[in-house]
Amino acid sequence: MKRTQKNLLSSITLLSFVLLVTGCAPKNSDGTYRSVYSYHPYNHYNHSNYQRVSTQRFNHRIPNRLANNIESVAKSLLGVDYQYGATGPNHYDCSGFTKYVFSKQGINLPRISRDQAKVGQFIRANQLQKGDLIFFDSKKSSAVSHVGIYLGDGAFIHASSTKDKVVISNLHSNYYSKHFKWGRRVRSVNYVMR
Repeated sequence: MKRTQKNLLSSITLLSFVLLVTGCAPKNSDGTYRSVYSYHPYNHYNHSNYQRVSTQRFNHRIPNRLANNIESVAKSLLGVDYQYGATGPNHYDCSGFTKYVFSKQGINLPRISRDQAKVGQFIRANQLQKGDLIFFDSKKSSAVSHVGIYLGDGAFIHASSTKDKVVISNLHSNYYSKHFKWGRRVRSVNYVMR
């Protein structure tokens, strides 16, 4: 092998090693990274008891059947009483409600809203689709403290501590629009507790 070819091969090998070790990799046009070895926040791992967070972006829709099933189960619980810490079947708190609804689709969500807010694909308000989880903070704290399920056209369903039952509310109302944080799209059984 000629000396130039050896130098080129050595340089490529060294560069590949550096990219692998440091996790540096070129960004895709949508801001994601191709490398599963990247430690950049865009390719982050959820270090709790859940599997790796998907690195795919937001262009994947929830299948209509799944979204319709989520909506159907959620609406069947309209009017069920709110109770802090309850997971059903006669009472729910907000995250107990979402956990129950998603469990009926074979999706095992974490128990509390702040942990549910870490799974699935991050979704902005203008990207919400029926079946997405939506999260809110409160007047007292910027931390996630409430969760509901988006139904489309600005409507969402949730176990409301204010109304003391499962209700449908308007995301664009004064209170909820101010306290909305983000959505999460969980499409399949990819966040099963270990």
